[in-house]
Amino acid sequence: MHLLALVSWDPEIRNILSLGVGVGILVGSVVLIISTNTGPRTGLLIGLASLLGWMTIMGMIWWMYSGSPASLGGMKGTAAHWRVVDVNVGNLGQSTVKPATQLPVPNDVDTVKAILAAHPELEKKVNPDNNPDKVTTIGELVEALPSVADEFHLTADDLGGWHLLVPSDPQRGDAQAVADGELGPNGKKYFADSASYKVLEVYDIGGKENDYPVPEHATCDAPWQTGCVHHVLNWFATTFHTHPEHYALVQVQAVIPVETVPGEAPPTPQVDPNAPVISVVMIRSLGDVRFPGFVLFVTAGTLFCITCNTLHRRDKRMARNRAEAA
Repeated sequence: MHLLALVSWDPEIRNILSLGVGVGILVGSVVLIISTNTGPRTGLLIGLASLLGWMTIMGMIWWMYSGSPASLGGMKGTAAHWRVVDVNVGNLGQSTVKPATQLPVPNDVDTVKAILAAHPELEKKVNPDNNPDKVTTIGELVEALPSVADEFHLTADDLGGWHLLVPSDPQRGDAQAVADGELGPNGKKYFADSASYKVLEVYDIGGKENDYPVPEHATCDAPWQTGCVHHVLNWFATTFHTHPEHYALVQVQAVIPVETVPGEAPPTPQVDPNAPVISVVMIRSLGDVRFPGFVLFVTAGTLFCITCNTLHRRDKRMARNRAEAA
């Protein structure tokens, strides 16, 4: 009774037992049938060689096509993700991440006012409801009119190599989600929830595509300045060398606490100008999606070669014994 209670206690135990019984019956039955014709030792070797050969093929498929339908839902490692390396409060110059100290952070309030003064038509684009309490960010204005990035010195050349990510950029959403977890109650506990602060701007720097950027106005008259050559150089640099570090920086600021009147819509949060700007710096981890498949391929392939070599040496020994007996 205690054994049965133990088995039914955790579903994982039942799954392990079910898998063990299935492998024992399927593989064991094949080995048993082969053993009736070749003997138990040879039958076991043939069965193991067949199983390991199949595992080698599957390991190669999972290694090559991991993350795609061709992998057949096989072994996968950790997917690429953002990993927080520093949370800086107030002064980026004191950050432990060197690229973050080189970011000349523009003043959001003054820059937004300057952009709207030069392009008043953007007010309607970023605030179609004409909400007087809406806090407009630089990223929203750059997304509405990309030319303002050059006009107000918000390009990578002006920001120490950092790129301003607009709200629709998928990288911004991923980085912001990681920052929410780091600042919330399950992380560093700077805020009670994501409604207690507002995301100001998100930047990124580095990554594979920035190692050998394609120069502007590249022509075929200058072969070493063509885009094709730069792409080839980038491929060699990142395939046979380490991947360039890719950083993201999310800046948030606390909002002024307000009480919601029952039955009314919650008011638009206003950024607290006296609160420090908190910068969450994170690095892109490429993960190891293909690594489990690679380990299976190498391990199973090595054991497959050993079992095949053992069977080969057995055949040679038996042939030699028959020749001597004749």
